[in-house]
Amino acid sequence: MLIRPNARPSSLTNISRPSQAKEAPAAQAAEAAPGESASLSSLPPRIANVDPAAVAAVQKDIGQGEYIEGEVIVKLKPTETKLFNDFASEYGAKVIETFDIPSDIYKSFDGDLIRIKLPAGITTAEAIAAMADDQRVTYAESNDIQQFFDQEGGEPDVPNDLHEKLWGFQNNGQTGGTAGADASIVDAWKVTKGDNSANGPLIAIIDSGADLDHPDLVGNLWTNPGEIPGDGIDNDGNGVIDDVHGYHAADNHGSPDDQVGHGTHVAGTIGAVGNNGEGVTGVMQKARLMPIRIDSNGSITTDGVVRAMMYATKMGADITNNSWGGSRLNKAIEDAFKAAPALHLAAAGNNGSDADKRPSYPMAFDMPNMVSVAATDHNDRRAGFSNYGVVNVDVAAPGKDIWSTQNGGGYRLMSGTSMATPFTTGVAGLIKSAYPDATPEQIKERLMYGSDSVEALQGTSISNGRVNAANSLEQDDVAPGTPNDFGATEVNSRGAALRWTSTGDDKWAGQSAATDLRVSDKPITAENFGEATLVPTGKPGETGNWEKVQYGVEPSSEARTLHFAMKVVDNVGNRSGMSTAEVTIPAAQVAFEDGFDGQTSAWTADGSWARTEVEGRGQVWTDSPDGDLTPGVQSGITSQTISLKNNSNSLLKFDSKHDLNWTDKASVKVSTDGGETWNTESVVGGRQNRSSDWAEQTVDLAQYDGQDIKIRFELEAGTSRTAKDGFSVDNMRILGDPA
Repeated sequence: MLIRPNARPSSLTNISRPSQAKEAPAAQAAEAAPGESASLSSLPPRIANVDPAAVAAVQKDIGQGEYIEGEVIVKLKPTETKLFNDFASEYGAKVIETFDIPSDIYKSFDGDLIRIKLPAGITTAEAIAAMADDQRVTYAESNDIQQFFDQEGGEPDVPNDLHEKLWGFQNNGQTGGTAGADASIVDAWKVTKGDNSANGPLIAIIDSGADLDHPDLVGNLWTNPGEIPGDGIDNDGNGVIDDVHGYHAADNHGSPDDQVGHGTHVAGTIGAVGNNGEGVTGVMQKARLMPIRIDSNGSITTDGVVRAMMYATKMGADITNNSWGGSRLNKAIEDAFKAAPALHLAAAGNNGSDADKRPSYPMAFDMPNMVSVAATDHNDRRAGFSNYGVVNVDVAAPGKDIWSTQNGGGYRLMSGTSMATPFTTGVAGLIKSAYPDATPEQIKERLMYGSDSVEALQGTSISNGRVNAANSLEQDDVAPGTPNDFGATEVNSRGAALRWTSTGDDKWAGQSAATDLRVSDKPITAENFGEATLVPTGKPGETGNWEKVQYGVEPSSEARTLHFAMKVVDNVGNRSGMSTAEVTIPAAQVAFEDGFDGQTSAWTADGSWARTEVEGRGQVWTDSPDGDLTPGVQSGITSQTISLKNNSNSLLKFDSKHDLNWTDKASVKVSTDGGETWNTESVVGGRQNRSSDWAEQTVDLAQYDGQDIKIRFELEAGTSRTAKDGFSVDNMRILGDPA
């Protein structure tokens, strides 16, 4: 992301992200395309023959965020002939970078990654669209611009009592918050304070660099053992000269000195030196911090991120901290992360929105070694700016009003998921210090299952928890007991209730941390357990508690068999044996069905509603068969009387398509008195979804079981004069179980 020119030098500023391309930095452009012509007299055949519709689709995709126009990052399929320049020339382009993929991950990366500069007259979207048909190309990506996830904070002065500022370490209510709403860092130090020896975990801080002279960081900065400082030679042969304490990935040199302050603050939370009489301590009092700078003049681009991840992997990073991101899934960045074996921690983002619906990246990459982090305040509530999500967010940590190191040797408060992520990274570093052989997946499980389940954080993450370092560091080799009464009850066409007796943390003693419940349409075994779909269960009750989870499905006219399996998990990730259950979901009975084709007297239309022919669907009902809907008119279709007297769990299903103004209202109504009065049971569309192609809709009618009803599909057109197509419905049916 770009930083405002007038932003404080010690912080990054969140700014809006217009969907437009950015010019490459002047220095890059000059280096990339010397002597390039201002235009092309004739387009290369691969560009000239590209489908304009494909170009438009690519432009819509990459236009979700900012990117560098005129550049493309291309992954080429593996080949012994590295004819990268020949490839680029076919698009009128030049290779400006061949990414250095470490040899130990080249096979898993499965190809080569290059960055090319397009000539004037060819757009990024045109090149990407053309490359979609090139058999040599695995993918082509725009060079997207990312952003740091922080919010501006103040108070740059060194505090009188540092413990009062570090509420996330130990919260006694000293900042006006809730006592105990902390990450139990002080208790965790009874186990380990970290390890800054040569054998300690190496933590790559992929950010804006770090203040390499800060007195509270110097003692915990990683030093490259293979490099001789200041001799101007690449002593260790890793492709970077004088990378003594890290790497400037954006500008490709060995000095990651922070010019912004974001990375310095992040570094201090992870591993400011403890017990040295200076300012603050990090979560890890002893750490090995390797800053890798990914911004150049405030701009974070895909190429810099890829170089950063390759460098971190090459230098043996165990953990990476990523307090930045972008709204678009960039495959080159995803590939770089997936090829790197480290544990990756990433900020969930600061839009205050559902990251399952509006994900950012890298936090939403589907990887077993990725931990996405939301932010909490000193009352154990989700910080208002923090994104959340029960699929894409794993855990939460203190992230509001976090006191840490500042450029120039000082300290300051900052807020953001950028601050919550290093808190969690520090805890991951403590775990890796105490358990050096722990895999990234095992550390992730300790972070998630060792977290404190907090009522106010329900729905914030998969774990619904706030990081608890002391719990996550516990030495525990005893697995929970295996439930022997796992099974299903209350089975009907809408699903089943799954029940079992809760077991303990250590066999039947104590309280377990979570239940790992899975479902599949195939039998679940120990080998494929992790591939089955996760079913949310909530926090287990006390040992011996009768647990129940309702699993719902869409009713179907055909019976189907579902397979369930579960394991009980403790706070450090130990799992019980697996219990299984097989459940047959019965077919739903059809109380009413109408595809609107052929002769029908089941519906009465008013206003402009009529049936019309739609290719691939046959007859459908629509409010505007002759074109645009009429403003200010209320109209609809009403069914004949439909009997639900022999039905239970009734569910209305129908297909609909709509194109509405924000003042229009499309709805489904139900009457139990022959049409005298109507209850609105569903509204289709709305301000956030004013148009949609054909899609299936469902409306719960269980409250009308045992009654006679009428259904009405209605459109109340607003007064807007903007032309819209209105509301159409098809394939209406009511399903349920026998009464």
